[in-house]
Amino acid sequence: MLKILKSSDIQLVDSYTIAHEPISPEGLVGRVGEVLARAIAQQFPQRERVDIACGKGKNGADGLALALALALALADSGAVGLRVLLCYPPEELCAEAAFFYEKVRRHRAVRCEQVSADCLPEVHADGLLVDALFGTGLSRPLAGYERQLVQRINGSGSCVLAVDIPSGMPSDGGAVEDAGAVVQARHTFTLNAPKLSMMLPALGDFAGELRVLNIGLHPDAIDRVASPYRYFTQADARELVRPRKKFSHKGDYGRCLLVAGSQGMMGAAVLAARACCHAGAGALTAHVPACGAGVMQVAAPEAVLSVDEDERCLTSLRDVDVSRYSALAVGCGIGRSRPVAAALEELLRVAPPARTVVDADALNIIADNPRLLDLLPKNAIITPHVGEFDRLVGRSRSDEERLLRQQQLAKERGVVVALKGAHTAVALPNGVVCFNSSGNAGMATAGSGDVLTGVILALLGQGYAPEQAALLGVYMHGAAGDAAAAQTAQSFITATNIIEHLYAL
Repeated sequence: MLKILKSSDIQLVDSYTIAHEPISPEGLVGRVGEVLARAIAQQFPQRERVDIACGKGKNGADGLALALALALALADSGAVGLRVLLCYPPEELCAEAAFFYEKVRRHRAVRCEQVSADCLPEVHADGLLVDALFGTGLSRPLAGYERQLVQRINGSGSCVLAVDIPSGMPSDGGAVEDAGAVVQARHTFTLNAPKLSMMLPALGDFAGELRVLNIGLHPDAIDRVASPYRYFTQADARELVRPRKKFSHKGDYGRCLLVAGSQGMMGAAVLAARACCHAGAGALTAHVPACGAGVMQVAAPEAVLSVDEDERCLTSLRDVDVSRYSALAVGCGIGRSRPVAAALEELLRVAPPARTVVDADALNIIADNPRLLDLLPKNAIITPHVGEFDRLVGRSRSDEERLLRQQQLAKERGVVVALKGAHTAVALPNGVVCFNSSGNAGMATAGSGDVLTGVILALLGQGYAPEQAALLGVYMHGAAGDAAAAQTAQSFITATNIIEHLYAL
């Protein structure tokens, strides 16, 4: 997994790489430019115009190196109109920026324009506008001329691509008091790993669509830096997936128990059940209220039914031998009534450690009855959305405070906490938090969380460790949403679409 570093740590890793690879500072910046140029050529092959707005520091140096690399790779063919917008006088450039500016300004395929407060650039709406003004080292809000530059970029109508981080965006979290002083990027090509702020709701939208580029920083340097944050990628997910054996049978892939549903909420139970079966569970038993038996039998015929004695809701599991099952999930659509709360308490007292998923209404019941927190099995996986999480531990004043509380809950209770969102954060009992890289905004739809519960249940049933089941389940869920969006569009995704695309990884 990629380690997410603070801006101060990034500077240390850069310096270590320069000293121990070894490579010159200009050589490292040149490598960044080449990597960026390849990524732009791949992602924007039809762009006829590229403008690169360059600052005076390291981020500006990356932009100038990008201009040189694009000029060498593409502009000689006449396929790209390439312009550098130098936003500071040449004498103010850092050493690396000055080095590449001298090369760029002599290249016949690049047009260089000096920008100032009195002469802001005209930017074409049909082009690609690269933001290379300020990087992770910025520690102040932008004002005056610099804010004017940002506003010109944001108002250009261009497709804005930020190099490493949108200019004006804090790197390590925090608040933005003036959104007009931050570049609103449609894409961000971030270097080596995402920045923590990109993972947080209050700031992440500034970065747009993320793409992580490997610029070859020294692995020993990254290993030396202590960080509790990771970025879970497709490569990490594929590494966890276990191939099926030719002569296996359904018993090898787990016998799962899903406790879900109530009158009017049987859809949640059906979605979780179908997701569990699609995600590879060997066999599934669904314990549902009597009113849902016919629904479940038709909508999820693969599931064996265990029918509660009550017609409308779950009231007792005394006839269910939990020990027979490889994994258990509870909460989807069960409601929060007093009989259901009593049944949940009864279930948690016998729930198996390291093989239990607790979601949705089960978490709301625990929030209403905090003593039930003590009954959460060790290494259980809980999957709250932000509202459920705040009810569970109290409302947070910021994303950073919520992240800290998530880590504390995972460590103090010895559970895995998957806080659902754009980059679902999975906090492990050892204090590490892994942010997910798959998924899209179309997955903000009813039933999506129930699907995730079913996927994680299936993975637990197949014998994945709780940390693995949570991380892989969250990634699979997001990848299925991405595949569904690619087939239709984000606005048209339903929870059923996500289930139908669970093969994508």
